[in-house]
Amino acid sequence: MTPAPAADLDSTPFLIRKVGFVAGLACFGFTLLVAPPDGMTEPGWRVCGLALWMALWWISEAMPLPVTALLPVTVLPLLGIMPLRKAAANFAAELIFLFLGGFLLSIAIQKWRVHERLGLGLLRHMGSSVPMLLAGLIGVTGFMGMWMANAATAMVMMPMALSIAALIAPANTAGSPVAKALVLAVAYAPVIGGLSTFIGTPTNAVLEGFLSKTYGYQLSLAQWMAFGVPITVVLLIACWALLYLLFLRRAPAVPALRAQMQESYARLGPFSRGEIATTAVFLFCVAGWVFSDVWARLLGVVLEDAVIAVVGALLLFIVPLDRRGEMTVLTWKDTEKLPWGILLFFGGSLSLSAALTETGVTRWLSQELAVLHDVPIWVLAVLVVAAVVATSEMMSNSATVATFLPIVAGLCGGLGINPLLLMIPATFAASCAFMMPGASPPNAIAYATGYLKVPEMIRAGLALNVICALVVLLAAFYFIPALKEFDPYVTPEWAKPRAP
Repeated sequence: MTPAPAADLDSTPFLIRKVGFVAGLACFGFTLLVAPPDGMTEPGWRVCGLALWMALWWISEAMPLPVTALLPVTVLPLLGIMPLRKAAANFAAELIFLFLGGFLLSIAIQKWRVHERLGLGLLRHMGSSVPMLLAGLIGVTGFMGMWMANAATAMVMMPMALSIAALIAPANTAGSPVAKALVLAVAYAPVIGGLSTFIGTPTNAVLEGFLSKTYGYQLSLAQWMAFGVPITVVLLIACWALLYLLFLRRAPAVPALRAQMQESYARLGPFSRGEIATTAVFLFCVAGWVFSDVWARLLGVVLEDAVIAVVGALLLFIVPLDRRGEMTVLTWKDTEKLPWGILLFFGGSLSLSAALTETGVTRWLSQELAVLHDVPIWVLAVLVVAAVVATSEMMSNSATVATFLPIVAGLCGGLGINPLLLMIPATFAASCAFMMPGASPPNAIAYATGYLKVPEMIRAGLALNVICALVVLLAAFYFIPALKEFDPYVTPEWAKPRAP
């Protein structure tokens, strides 16, 4: 029982794509024909046109996201705003290599079925009841979502959820509330789990790159996880409670459920060499990311997250699985599964961010948005989160963040507050699109099983959207500032506007 491909469920209508195509070109053309507003430089005005062009193409999917991401390396040099060497340098940023290593690790985990070993290994101990089984599935899928792409996690975990549903309700699996809860768990958990790292979801990585390019502020994976993991744990518990209340309050007891799960685990057989090697490399990378400061002191060098990711990727190609060394964990043919388009998207968004900063657009926007100084910050935060959530239900989550971050940066500059106060909840909110089938690949995969109707997804997704918004706003205003020891209402030195 394998879900159908999600691509057919997430296509934008032809008319919207064509309107977006023309509107993007028109906005860019407008900035070429009309003089810039007061206080903005002419190069900055052209970059604004480019940003609108890319945003409209991203929103409408007039072109594939990676194709649109290539615009900066053509438009910026042609207009004399930035030389090609400088514009293209962002496609080789540290963030790109961090994701490259993470993607290769994800491919190895799927190839050697490490996720199945981990999932069934835990679930066999939690099969005493259906609610406990749901909790185990959410925990495992959320953990996998920390280190694998959301779509990949949902794709590899959905068959496991469907097989469990068939064990619990063999007579009417498709109409069973238990099946609906398990399918939604696989859709929601990897997205929530991805909030805790840069690797799990592209939206967090876009923010990390934007902070680096715009402010020169470096946020390591360990620093992100310090607040990302607690927030994720709270949201995973809330997800379990929501699915339990909606679907499992009257779930029947299933006799011998634990024995069935243990039998499924036994069918995996003994650990293979590929499993052992992949797990060892995975644990090496996690230990390197989490304890990077400790390793740096021991080795006397700075260990960047991207370096650890690339070292892990190299080990996957080097570690032999046989005595003659002919077989390794990964081969170059396995790289055919790499989502190269995501890497291009990151490069394009970083290039655009650098252009917005260097031409003074962010500084100009901060000055113009200073008129909102008298509006309560918490009101603006709620409006920003609501706008991002609503937009991400209709367009790519990564494109949503790339579109909103320059606006939020200007808003924070105008208000004289720490950018993290609004940028972190806005970034989290972009991932929290749980309502519509096309809002994210995991949602589409869940809908493709045929077990859910759109009204059921909207009802559960809307409730989870509200819960996530409340949690991330409370965390941004109280938990994260206390953890990182900064005043959210004071602009730090690294965030003060710089002259173009």
